[in-house]
Amino acid sequence: MIMNRWFKITIIATIVFAGFDTKASVDVNALNQSLEKIRTANFGQGRIDFDAISTIIRQANADEKRQIEKQLDDFLKADANYASRQFVCEKLSLIGTEASVPVLGPMLLDANNCDMARYALERIPGEAVDKALREALDKADINLKAGIINTIGVRGDKKATVLLTKLITDTNQAIAGAAISALGKIDDPCAVAAIAKAKNEIKGTLQPAVLEAYLLCADRLAAKGQKNEASVIYKHLTAPAEPIQIRIAAVRGMIITSGDKADETIAEILKSSDKQMQTAAITTLKNVADTNTIKMVAEQLPDLAAEQQIQLLAVLSECNNRSALPAVLSAAKSGDDNVRIAALNTIGVLGNATTIDLLVQTASNAGGQEQKAAQDALYRLRGTDVDEAIMKKLTVAEPKAKIELIRSCDLRNITASAPLLLKAVKDTNEPVRIEAVKALRNLADESHLQELIELQMATSGTERAELERTVIAVARQIPPDKKPAGKILAALLSAKDLDTRCSLLSVLGKIGDPAALPVLRNAIGDKEDKIRDAAVRSLSDWPTPLPAADLLKVAKESQNQIHKVLALRGYIRLTGLGSSRPDEVTIKMYKEAMALSPGADEKKMVLSGLANMKSLEALRMSAEYLDNTELKQEAELAVVKIAGFTIRSNPRETAQLLQKIISETTNEQVRERARFTLQRGR
Repeated sequence: MIMNRWFKITIIATIVFAGFDTKASVDVNALNQSLEKIRTANFGQGRIDFDAISTIIRQANADEKRQIEKQLDDFLKADANYASRQFVCEKLSLIGTEASVPVLGPMLLDANNCDMARYALERIPGEAVDKALREALDKADINLKAGIINTIGVRGDKKATVLLTKLITDTNQAIAGAAISALGKIDDPCAVAAIAKAKNEIKGTLQPAVLEAYLLCADRLAAKGQKNEASVIYKHLTAPAEPIQIRIAAVRGMIITSGDKADETIAEILKSSDKQMQTAAITTLKNVADTNTIKMVAEQLPDLAAEQQIQLLAVLSECNNRSALPAVLSAAKSGDDNVRIAALNTIGVLGNATTIDLLVQTASNAGGQEQKAAQDALYRLRGTDVDEAIMKKLTVAEPKAKIELIRSCDLRNITASAPLLLKAVKDTNEPVRIEAVKALRNLADESHLQELIELQMATSGTERAELERTVIAVARQIPPDKKPAGKILAALLSAKDLDTRCSLLSVLGKIGDPAALPVLRNAIGDKEDKIRDAAVRSLSDWPTPLPAADLLKVAKESQNQIHKVLALRGYIRLTGLGSSRPDEVTIKMYKEAMALSPGADEKKMVLSGLANMKSLEALRMSAEYLDNTELKQEAELAVVKIAGFTIRSNPRETAQLLQKIISETTNEQVRERARFTLQRGR
């Protein structure tokens, strides 16, 4: 039955609150008044009165609901609009009893009232309801019979079985189809027998309904524990002539009802040549996942086609039962690439320390998706014994394998492997050394910092660059008040080699320890050009605006043009970092940077920084460059972004600038954003 949406909401609200216990008594007169008001209401009208009735019903106790039921029955006896009758029937579906049958029963024979009466009766318990539906079915117009049959089916009326069985062969397809579906819902041996007979006799357009009903019978028998009876039906429905969706559902049911013989049932299906049935059996495995069945089914892997092997491997992963592991390990050596990949994925779930060698060798020697699958599986293996085994193998593995083991230490977060990784940093194989350095960024701690600094000082080139990143990462773990750069500063005192000193200076900037600033300031004035360069770059990398003044001084005073540009860019970057300084101070800093900028690149950096501000001053400064050919694009972006914050506080000036951009920009996205911001301010 199609119900008005508003009435559905009312019903839901009533259901939600029906369980609330309340001492309030029902105002009978108020209910009668509200009922009279809704008598002539149409959909969407009289909501207050409809709500009032719902509230009265919700607050009523059991005795009061019987009185309300009588009032609702009396309401239906007199003339009323369709909307109000439907509403009352919905309420009777919640509180009605067999006492309402004399009123609702006759409504079943009226085309205008049949659906709403069925809606109410479908939910009212009692034999009187079933009897009324059976009697109505015999008398009702042909166009109403199918609906009544559906309601009988929902109620599962066993006494209607004979009547419905006769209607299976009715010449009216709607009636026959409804009768078939209803019999499938009735828990009665005669109903099952009627559907079984119909399966053999009925063909054509009604056959799908028969098969669905027969399947429903089997499902119900299985749920009741009558597995043998259900299994017979399921087996009939797996015949090759049946539609594939029915066969798949039947196969699943047949396996589930096989009990301790599920392994034999699955094995029989897997040995067939029917791939669709094999797939159905495979996907059902997780529903009967006892160890013996899983082990037996896993052993069938080599006999299946590649597609089914992949499906089975995925299900074995879901079952998460290690009895399948030997078969999965064999599949990992398959001649089919996709099967091997699927097996490796499953090993990631089922595997243990004994599978490490296979995964490491595959990750070391394979490529593409197979290598990635082996790596992922190695990282996902469970158990502390896996971590211990990985560390043990790390000390004796050949280079390729050692690299994979190091990566697994990193991704598995095996912090206990840090001492072994420090040894690997001294390995004779360069890729091993570099991989170990990378892993130590996550796994080393303060206790390893001194050794890392010494390694940094002892290397060069790519390895030194990687060690610099690792030293920075480990030093950042140290709290600011514990002088995170202390060991690096100490190392600088003893460093004699120029490149080593530059390397140590370079890491100080990214650590951001204020204790390093005096050293870097002195280095700016060093006689060695490389030292000065390293100091400027280090200050430019500082994580806070603290050394901004030092960089500005270099940008103004240095005789080295490269250092001037580096310092200016660093100054612009630090100006844009989060700070408690007033906006006017930041604007002043940007203006000074703009004045010092030798080229468009630095000026674009200034405009990018301005774009992150929210003040009118930033808007005005950005707008100064709207007519500059080289800076126009960055200026437009900055103005439009800042305008999002100033359009409300300074609408007139902001709007003028946005209008200018809308009329002059060649960037359609900027124009649309400007229009949006302008519209928002109106």
